[in-house]
Amino acid sequence: MKTRYAIKIAAGAILATAGLLLPFLIDGIEALSSILVTIGLVTIAVVAMRHWRFRDEPESDERMKKLGAYGLSYSWLLTLVFLAILFWVDYLGVLTLTVESVLLATILLMGLSARIFQWYFFRQGDVA
Repeated sequence: MKTRYAIKIAAGAILATAGLLLPFLIDGIEALSSILVTIGLVTIAVVAMRHWRFRDEPESDERMKKLGAYGLSYSWLLTLVFLAILFWVDYLGVLTLTVESVLLATILLMGLSARIFQWYFFRQGDVA
């Protein structure tokens, strides 16, 4: 196991342990405790999956970085178009939008479209 993976797993374990012990030491801090446990467990899970997937091979190269950057660029452009459409939909009174719904839709669109574009470009092998 790479040292980098071991350090990240240890950091996740420390965060999760701190989150478990914190409510016994300080009263009224249950929300922070659950956040720390969640962050710690997610960190451990992500690092374990990356270690299982890549082992001792390089995690990225120039081609992967290029394709990832193109996927994020396309996602960013799609998000700008989406926000412009939402602006006109609200401005013309077609829909009444709340801030929460716009933020949630934008966050979901950005995350999902970035991953979909990156997946598409990785399957294509290159960007034209």
